[in-house]
Amino acid sequence: MAKELELKLAADHEKIMKIRELDFPGAASQSPWKTTQLENTYFDTQHYKLRELSIGMRIRRADGRFIQTIKSAGKAIGGLSQRNEDEITLDTEQLDISLISDPYLQILVEEAQEEDGDFEPCFTTNFERTSCIISFSDKTKIEVALDEGTITADGGSLNICEVELELIEGSAEYIFALGRYLIKDQDLTLYNASKARRGYSLCKNFVPERYKMQAIELSQGEEAEQAFDKICYAGLKHWQFYELYLNQKNAHSAVLEMYRALIYLHHMYMVFGGLIPRQATNDLRNNWNWLAEAMRPIVDAAKHKRYLSRYLQQKADWNLVEAQQKKITADAKNAIADFKALLATRRYNLMMLNMSQWLYFKEWRDFIPEKDRTELSTPIIDYARKQLDHMLKELKRDLGPKVNLTPPEYLKEIAKIRRALDTGLFFGGLFDSKKRLSFRQSWVDILDGIRELQMNAYIYELQLENHQKEETLEWLEKRNQPVLDAIEQTRKAAFKSKPYWS
Repeated sequence: MAKELELKLAADHEKIMKIRELDFPGAASQSPWKTTQLENTYFDTQHYKLRELSIGMRIRRADGRFIQTIKSAGKAIGGLSQRNEDEITLDTEQLDISLISDPYLQILVEEAQEEDGDFEPCFTTNFERTSCIISFSDKTKIEVALDEGTITADGGSLNICEVELELIEGSAEYIFALGRYLIKDQDLTLYNASKARRGYSLCKNFVPERYKMQAIELSQGEEAEQAFDKICYAGLKHWQFYELYLNQKNAHSAVLEMYRALIYLHHMYMVFGGLIPRQATNDLRNNWNWLAEAMRPIVDAAKHKRYLSRYLQQKADWNLVEAQQKKITADAKNAIADFKALLATRRYNLMMLNMSQWLYFKEWRDFIPEKDRTELSTPIIDYARKQLDHMLKELKRDLGPKVNLTPPEYLKEIAKIRRALDTGLFFGGLFDSKKRLSFRQSWVDILDGIRELQMNAYIYELQLENHQKEETLEWLEKRNQPVLDAIEQTRKAAFKSKPYWS
């Protein structure tokens, strides 16, 4: 089974026509452009079992031939995708899953059929592909494909206008170099939505799975570096999944999910700081901080709107709340528009491409002396226990049963508790899930309590506009006391629980 490596970029017709006239930098030779009409039918079961398994299955008609292609789940980040691909030429335009060459992939496809019935056409992608092969002096070959056409399903359609760079043979470095050139000099942007994903979005009965941050599946014998790679991809997958929802009605919710992924990645860099040197992640962290600054007004707006809704339930001053809600809504709308524009910038697209390259080539190794690289192969179970012990020690120091905290002091602990919960997601798959969830729940409850204090502080400041400070302070203390009592009780219970990793 072949391993596919390609980079996808969004374009428009004018840019595609311009690319056809380019002399690609560094190329030793370039074949003539060839145009082919590609008609593709994608298949799945009635309840989209293949999509659930992250498998794509299609028949392509091109130049009078029928080609059956099965693409399995792979890695995708910053427009770059790495997937296993099984391809066979057919005599007719009829599926024949018995011809799948990879045994494991064939088993999955057959199980999907047994569980959910026969495969049926669900959408089509018909487009004109103009392509050429670029060759380099070291015999690396890359196909440059310019695709224009449509995706159709259930009476709906979407346009296709994109550039794909696929490594035929040789060094993947040229894929990144060409991608960087097309972004910097031709104003293209990375595109992480496959034609298949867009096709499924048109199917009326298809309900896309909403990604949630959850414990990463790891094996105890897995090497630490491999685990880091998996955890990093999980965060980036969450980011990119919701990036595609920014042009829909729920754009605000999409930004919040992207911010969740950003915090997750920030915590990952911290937790793996003992394995991946900080200097290896400097540029990445600086760029994620840049994105966080752009997202923070949107995140704050969501929190404040939620607080105002709670405030209204307390017979609040409606006029004050309404004015505040209108201001928050307007500010958030502008901030979302600015954020969407930021994602189209050269800086963002180069950042994501660099992130893809950093992961693909494992560039963090360049910052680790060769004699110390053996630590990368440490069993993840050993590294995980060490990090979880360190996390618990920090929590006990700052939030132990004997520590007395005021509401403002509690607010300062939010970041630490969130990092601890994410650490549990990074390594939780290594341990008993029931014990982990039981241990985790106390800290989720503590965090919820602290957020209640945070909400009270916001409403307190709001009430000062129409109420006396003494009266408002009395209200705040009355609201906070039962919350403080509940947090203290939960803290005591949390530290009595036996760690699930012991």
